[in-house]
Amino acid sequence: MHAKAFGCFLPPFHDPSVSPYAALQRDIELCGLADDLGLDEVWVGEHHSSGWSTLSTPEMFLAALARETRRIRLATGVIPLPYHHPLHVAERMVLLDHLTGGRAILGVGTGTYVHDMEMTGVDPSTLRANFRASLDVVQALVNGETVDTETPWFTAKKAVLQLRPLRGSIETVVASSLSDPAIEMLTDTATTPTVHVVPPWGAIRPGMDKDPVGALVERVDAYRNKSGGATRVRCNVFVHVADSAAAGIDEILTGFSELRRGLYKKILGMPIPDSPVAHRKTVESLVDSGAFIIGDTATCTRAIRDLLDRLGDPVSLNFFVPRWVSHQATLDQLTTLSQEVLPGLFGALDGTAESMKLTAEEAARQMKRRTEIG
Repeated sequence: MHAKAFGCFLPPFHDPSVSPYAALQRDIELCGLADDLGLDEVWVGEHHSSGWSTLSTPEMFLAALARETRRIRLATGVIPLPYHHPLHVAERMVLLDHLTGGRAILGVGTGTYVHDMEMTGVDPSTLRANFRASLDVVQALVNGETVDTETPWFTAKKAVLQLRPLRGSIETVVASSLSDPAIEMLTDTATTPTVHVVPPWGAIRPGMDKDPVGALVERVDAYRNKSGGATRVRCNVFVHVADSAAAGIDEILTGFSELRRGLYKKILGMPIPDSPVAHRKTVESLVDSGAFIIGDTATCTRAIRDLLDRLGDPVSLNFFVPRWVSHQATLDQLTTLSQEVLPGLFGALDGTAESMKLTAEEAARQMKRRTEIG
């Protein structure tokens, strides 16, 4: 993988007023476009309740997506390990690895929705301990080991996988806050993190974090120092290209407000103010702090370049796709990012610009030569 890679992160949000079948078809179309555009990876999440978060089995979705794509890597974003027996997680991921031709990435986390946990009898107070126990077993199984263990949560007796990864291993990525304990766990398990520039929670309010990018860079530096250097970090960031920041905020505000109101406030019960002014101020604060990148092509290119430079290599930047605009506008945004913003990061247009400049500067002399030749 390149030192700098790009992809998209699809949270499992679907507008409950849209047909579930249509919503999934839109997801497939978007991921197919990402593959056509040359993006490196796509992440698909998992939730089990709320009516909004209806993508419950990312492995099944990614298996279907494998038949619709050619080269893009397909990642679970993320499987909450405390909800599943680790043998089943390992089995499904190795099967997915074969079905995708070795393109699978195992993304894991602890889970977030309490109702998801309660439906399956998961005690929220045990999440971290159970996550670590499960991660250790999943990694051992994928690595071909036979596991005998008994924990307060699960038992594995002579557990072994019948299939092994197609190319010997499967990359494991952990959703992380990069707190000190999280960094210890990442280094102990030889996994790498995926982080959000700002958590995509509806409880965000203006001014909650004056410098989220600076705080993130500080934690990434701490992680790399602990892990011994050039370890890949994945970062999820919201980017929206528009004529200006103000125009972009206007374009996403209705969808942003509906998600905060419909999911986070009414369903999840988060105590957020629900008024047009409050929602607008929240978005404006996120843009002002650098947590959201909104603006014209040049503005977005500069902001992304700055973020990449501050995070350092190797880094994968995944564009957060919450569907705050229409489906067609979402596809258009992904196309614009891939064809107009990303090329500017690597000087892809510099050669043609320099050639036009030099040719124009020499035009008078060359015209004279052509006249003399004629």
